[in-house]
Amino acid sequence: MVKIMKIRSIFENFIPYEWEISSQEVAKMANIPVEKVLRLDTNTSPFVPKKWLNKIAEMLPNLQVNQYPDTRYTELLDKICKYANVKEDCVVITNGADEGIDIVSKTFIDYGDKVIISVPTYSMLKISSQLAGAKVIEVPRKKPSFEDDVENIIQVCNREKANVIFLCNPNNPTGNFTEIERIKSIVEETDSWVIVDEAYYEYCGKSTVNLISKYPNIVIIRTLSKAFSLAGARVGYLLANEETVKKLNLVRPPNSLTVISIKLGSIALSDIQQMREWVKEIIKEREGCYNILNSIKKIEAYPSETNFILFRVKGVDANVVHKKLFSKGICVRNLSDVKGLENCLRVTIGTREQNERFLHELNYIIEKDAKSR
Repeated sequence: MVKIMKIRSIFENFIPYEWEISSQEVAKMANIPVEKVLRLDTNTSPFVPKKWLNKIAEMLPNLQVNQYPDTRYTELLDKICKYANVKEDCVVITNGADEGIDIVSKTFIDYGDKVIISVPTYSMLKISSQLAGAKVIEVPRKKPSFEDDVENIIQVCNREKANVIFLCNPNNPTGNFTEIERIKSIVEETDSWVIVDEAYYEYCGKSTVNLISKYPNIVIIRTLSKAFSLAGARVGYLLANEETVKKLNLVRPPNSLTVISIKLGSIALSDIQQMREWVKEIIKEREGCYNILNSIKKIEAYPSETNFILFRVKGVDANVVHKKLFSKGICVRNLSDVKGLENCLRVTIGTREQNERFLHELNYIIEKDAKSR
């Protein structure tokens, strides 16, 4: 007898997050050693924080992994407050930015609520909203800049009485930044919760953090995954007004970070200079890659204030380009099926050597296509 068990009806037309395949799988499919696989598809840092790992290695024998962590994450909380220049009552520590998105969704979204998302953007914002039972209203970004269409967002929000607005600033996957005053007008002219994902904040140095003391309806999401090279450690945090934080803490799990992640995050936040050196190097490489990409015929690269570049392939199928890069073990993000990003790919900025390898192969693919025509 085959039993058919019920699951939520939302999954009938649900589009899940597209997980990246492992480097081992890439190596097998490309028939190359795994160490030759180049991951430029996940927007992570190319720098391994060896100095920080060596520090924590010395501490490991004395870390109390047999006990649950301090539920306030006190050591890490102090470091975040100093770094973000906020009071401890304005911080919620999370297991990466994705748990931050999940906490926000669980706190502010009731089944049937309307949620506005400025698109194209990070897909987890929509997915988390849908899982909470929201009706998602997508507001297209302006072309060709991909700036948030602030006037339209405000108009749609007030007409539809949306309870939550999700923004990503700088935006993934387009790389652009919407100025703070523009975000401020959304906060002031709507009665909605305005959630700003600032995962790439360090690469542009501009933030809405100064708004949280005045406006209780804004929440900022940040992470140590990108600029701090700690994607595998899963450390993130929310910044908001004290009263808003009280609401968010009703949902926050008590022990979602490990004692090792807490310690590693604290070490990283004690060495801001190292992070800034990495960011400086990435920005330098990003500008170089941007100029080279735009010098390649049939490629249009978009300006970026992040650690990645979105580019459009013209006259060549981006799916074919993506596949050919993959066959060489070079992974970039294929966004061709995303509305507004037709025939676009996104590349994470790596080290000079990694970037040169990618650019060489991309140029070869484009030139070979041109000669075959």
